Amino acid sequence: MSPLHVVFAVSVALLWGFNFVAAKYGLSYYPPFLLTALRFTAASIILIPLVQRPTWPQIKRIMLISTMSSLHFSLIFVALSCNLDIASSTLIGQLGVPFACLMGVFFLGDTLGIWRISGIVTAFIGTAIVAGTPNIAEHLNGFFAALVGTITWAIANVLVKRVSDVSSMSLLAWMGACTVPILFTLSYIFEYQNWPPIFSPTLVAFLGVSYTVIGSTITAYGLWYFLLSRYSVSQVTPYSLLTPVFGIAIGQLFFKEELSAQIIIGGIITIVGVAVIVLRRPKTIILGEAT
Repeated sequence: MSPLHVVFAVSVALLWGFNFVAAKYGLSYYPPFLLTALRFTAASIILIPLVQRPTWPQIKRIMLISTMSSLHFSLIFVALSCNLDIASSTLIGQLGVPFACLMGVFFLGDTLGIWRISGIVTAFIGTAIVAGTPNIAEHLNGFFAALVGTITWAIANVLVKRVSDVSSMSLLAWMGACTVPILFTLSYIFEYQNWPPIFSPTLVAFLGVSYTVIGSTITAYGLWYFLLSRYSVSQVTPYSLLTPVFGIAIGQLFFKEELSAQIIIGGIITIVGVAVIVLRRPKTIILGEAT
């Protein structure tokens, strides 16, 4: 990769890492399902005029993916709203990679091999170490929300394999549009009594939501797909492993969250396990952000 494109790849990880901080600011005003709905409403309004419209059969498949993706993005926000720390949230999000591998075995006939099996085991061991920290013990609802959200991300990866001849940005735009009614329905069911005035957010909440739309969704994914269109997956995807590193560092900078040796050790083990999987280029993984 050229030096400029390396800067792009690192910038994507930085943008995704900062998204955890932006989300926490957005969650200071909006409940999680509503925040996610607003995020994808705005992103779809911006992107849809710029991309090609899929065929109706493709849209029906995208709608199925959208059910899983809406749960993934919103449940990560639910975890943060339950006061799960950013470090734990980012590291749990890394389990999407081994879960996607396992889904590929069961539903797509993929084979793992010794390296990917060892990577999966290592990643789960690292996450188990992180799961033993006091913050997770005190916020189990957040932990399980993040875990289920990660599993839905893995399921979405399998479903994406059934959508052909749709560009990545078009898929992102229309998938976002299809998630909007699902997310507003979930928000109405679970959050309606806590809805704030939607168009009168605090300044920090407005900036947080704006960042999730412009910085994390449109800019980061745009750069990511630009790189994937020019380089092999094995050249690009290892840079995504910087996302939890940036997320944890930025979380410390803004929120001074406790960062114990147990989290650091478990995090390193988790990232090493995921790195082994990524470098073996599993067929079913489409690496992306955690929030």
